[in-house]
Order: sequence, then C-alpha cells, then structure tokens
Amino acid sequence: MNTDITFLFFHYGKLPQYLHNAIEQVRVFNPDAEILLITEDEEEVPALGPFNIIHRRTGEFGSPELDLFKQRYRHISCFKEKYERFVLERWFMTETIRRQRPDRTYIMQDSDVAVFGDASKLLPILPDCPIVMSGPNPHFTFIRGSIDEFLRFILDYYADEERLMVAKKLFEERRNSANIYTLGEMTLLFEFLKKSKSMQMFDTSTLHGYVDTNLHMPEGFDFMQLRRRPRKKVRWQIEEGRVIPYFLRNGQATRAFIVHFQGPGKRVFYRFNRIGRTPGRLFVGWLNALYQTKALASFS
Repeated sequence: MNTDITFLFFHYGKLPQYLHNAIEQVRVFNPDAEILLITEDEEEVPALGPFNIIHRRTGEFGSPELDLFKQRYRHISCFKEKYERFVLERWFMTETIRRQRPDRTYIMQDSDVAVFGDASKLLPILPDCPIVMSGPNPHFTFIRGSIDEFLRFILDYYADEERLMVAKKLFEERRNSANIYTLGEMTLLFEFLKKSKSMQMFDTSTLHGYVDTNLHMPEGFDFMQLRRRPRKKVRWQIEEGRVIPYFLRNGQATRAFIVHFQGPGKRVFYRFNRIGRTPGRLFVGWLNALYQTKALASFS
C-alpha cells in the first residue's frame, strides 16, 4: 500500500480565499503530506508559500491522451465550457502526474473542502482499486493506480456520435427544467462506476470521522432549512489546540473528517485553523452560533 500521500489541487483563474483556507487545513492535519497546486499561471501563488506547497502549471502535464480529448470534446452543458472542460482535463493531468511517481497515493481534492484529519488513516479502509470516491461526489477522491481505463472511457464517449446525439437531445429537453442534463464529469463518473470495478466508493462513516458529501445535504444529520437549501448543523470544539467540527444527530455528535462547502457553503468556509496559532474560544463560540442558529445562518 502506498502511504506517501500527495494532495492535488487543480484551479483556474484567480485563486479564492477559500482555496488558501483549504490548503492550510490540509497542512495543519497532514504536516508530512505533499501538496501540489496546479494552475494556469502563477497569480497569487506566492501568498501560499508558508503552507509549503509545490506549484506547477497545467501546461507541464500534457499528454497524447489529453490532446485527443481536447480534439474530441463536445460542449453539452448549461455551465461554462471552460469549467466543464477543465474538470475533465484534470483527470488526464492526474494520470500524467501519477505516471511520473507511481509509488504514491494521490488525493484529488476540490478547493472548497476542509480536511480535519490525517488522510493516511483512511488508506487501510479503502477498496483495492485505482479510483476511490468518497460517496457520490468526486470532491475527495483517492487515486491508487492507473486510471487509463477511465480516460479511455471518456475518449470513447466523445468519439461516439450516437451517444453524443442522445446527450444533446436530453440536454435540449431538460434545458429549462429543474432536472437539467449535463454531459460532464459527474455523468461520466457515474456511468463508468456502473460498468467498471476500477472505480468504487467507500463508506463515508469511518472510525476517523464522517467524510461529508455536501454541507447542504443533511445525510441523516440535524440541519437548518435556510432560504434556498438546507445546511447541516455543526458543533465546533477545540481539541489539542485545533478547531474540530462535529455533525449532530438528535443531539449526538459525530466527528467530521472533512466538510464540503459546496455552492453557497463557501460563504461560511473560514480559516478555521491557522498554522502556529491556537484558535480562540470567542471565535469557536461565534462559529457555533453561526452553524446552529437559523436566524443567524440565514444571513450567511
């Protein structure tokens, strides 16, 4: 089992504050892990220097497979083309990175995810396959072997005119409905998940904490119904000089291993733990009020 871990962050455009927060969280709880940030350019990257990261540019990880994907890609989505392409292109870049050092475990982590645990402790519980997702979302995905099979699946999909015609028809039919159809990462992941054992999901309720799917998905925990969507209630505690989140279920607390601040959740993704600084009790008290009081949460 490869126990040397590299966290992979892919980002295009201006680097948001929540990405800084996500990287610092990884460094606090995984001090020995490698953190690799891949961007289009070097904008604002020097500000991340204190977190001891490695920065690379997307242009360094080209491959014949990536070139072929760029030729075949067809935009069938209501989301911006650059975004849809980038989230798929990162899979091709990830395989290039993995080939260069196949003796490591890689974690593809979204920039809106806060880690509150040692990722190496999860390795023994993962299924033995190349791609392991933490539930129905690729926001915290373990890569432990060649992902060529998935890349071939993507390339074959975009080379299949009949499939593309079906996807285009679904997109047009659902364009103005609540059940929109997008041909992108999520669709491809779950179609591949059905057909191949090289991609699996692991039980997100672990001995080391709950691996959150989305702060706005209750997943059986207590939540507040805000204006547009629910939000899990979170109890924050100081333990060994760090702020630790707990999800609540009928008053009982379950430690969170990660919290995924997807969508509007980004507005409450703060700098929870700072390198070299112990969190203050006033800060934690304010977090508990914000994350457990509907009236206050409605303004966030």
